[in-house]
Amino acid sequence: MDLFAYPVSLVMKFWHWALSFVVDPDSGLAWVGSVLLLVVTVRLLLMRSMYRQQFSMRKMAQIAPKMKELQNKYKDRKSPEDRQEQAKEMQALYADAGVNPAAGCLPLLVQIPVFIGLYHVLLNFSPPGKSIEEASQMTNGAFQPQQVASFLNAEIFGVPLASYIRMPQEVMDSLHPGLVREDILVLAVPLFVLAGIATFINMWNSFRRQKAAKVAEQEALARVDAEERAGGPVVDGEVVEIDGQAPTPVADAGDAADDSGAPGAPAKAGADAKPQDFQSIAESMTESMNQSMKIMMYLFPFFPIVGAYFFNFPIAIGLYWLTNNIWTAVQSHFFMERLDKELPMSSREGLPPSAFM
Repeated sequence: MDLFAYPVSLVMKFWHWALSFVVDPDSGLAWVGSVLLLVVTVRLLLMRSMYRQQFSMRKMAQIAPKMKELQNKYKDRKSPEDRQEQAKEMQALYADAGVNPAAGCLPLLVQIPVFIGLYHVLLNFSPPGKSIEEASQMTNGAFQPQQVASFLNAEIFGVPLASYIRMPQEVMDSLHPGLVREDILVLAVPLFVLAGIATFINMWNSFRRQKAAKVAEQEALARVDAEERAGGPVVDGEVVEIDGQAPTPVADAGDAADDSGAPGAPAKAGADAKPQDFQSIAESMTESMNQSMKIMMYLFPFFPIVGAYFFNFPIAIGLYWLTNNIWTAVQSHFFMERLDKELPMSSREGLPPSAFM
């Protein structure tokens, strides 16, 4: 755990030292500022990679029809050599567009250790089983005992930053004489509820964008399928002639549905259905992920509230959580505005769910 905690404590220590030039280093303002500036530091360091993630996903949205055409090209070619050739062409398509399908992993892989490290640092300012006197004589990551004691004395609205809802009464007495649980609840409950609401708003916005993006993607890919069945590109509902010759007409989709042997009829499930290829499996996984995210959208916002009670999240964790979600909401808004200008989506371009996350 020290692997995550020490770098986080080092950043907090730097900002606490910097703020000590303008405010009392033992004040709650100095310590609250160090927590908030930790959020700013991490998010600024991640901003470029997060924008590249969004940019890459938007570029992938633009090449979705080309990917569909490539899949159609190889749909009846199942040999290992054909699969290898398809993979090469798909990698070339990614390279030409300058996208990386794995671009979305880095920001999440960084933020999770930061939160774990921060939780470990803030909890160890007043570790369970230790009195305040004992804790103030211990080191905590990069913090020396003097700074630990300073944090333990820091307050916001009269409530210690190190306090948590289920803090034992004897610890509250040694932390701040006269402190009662109701004092902590008055600050902790609104703080963690607001953190949960901010989490829900961000996840709801992400899910809403994903839903709209999925509809647009399906429309774009359906257009590619329609053009393949029609034998040529479709513009305003009409099949464009190729080299002065009209493409061979095909049965209407509704007629095809009546006769499974008619050209263009969709494949039926059952004994005659072909095994799922990679694309169908990927679509199934995407649908499962969307369903999982919808469930998480309603469950995850309760985590800061549950954590505040069952996992003894201190007040400082609530400040970090709320600030981080406010940053996410504002950053997403500006990212989307910029991407809409740099990479506007035409009616032919698909929008995968990840394009607006």
